[in-house]
Amino acid sequence: MTRIIEHRQDAAPGEEVFELRVFQLRDGDVRACVVPGGPRRLAVNLDMMANMSEPVAQAYLNALALCETESVAILWVHDPLGLFPPRERPELEL
Repeated sequence: MTRIIEHRQDAAPGEEVFELRVFQLRDGDVRACVVPGGPRRLAVNLDMMANMSEPVAQAYLNALALCETESVAILWVHDPLGLFPPRERPELEL
């Protein structure tokens, strides 16, 4: 089962984490993309994020599924603007 964290420091140093970056486009659409952290760390700029992004709820579900597939135990929802609060997150159907 994947543990969801709200702050990167909630994971142990060096622990592998996938990051779900939540952001808002100029048109107001809330989007997100998954960025590997830890040993798989990847530098991603804003254009890459926009191109790789999906609507936030779908990106969240896909990130959870990816964590399961890749055996990554932690998903960090990086949402500094509070655009996708926990109460609005869908449940992954197994």
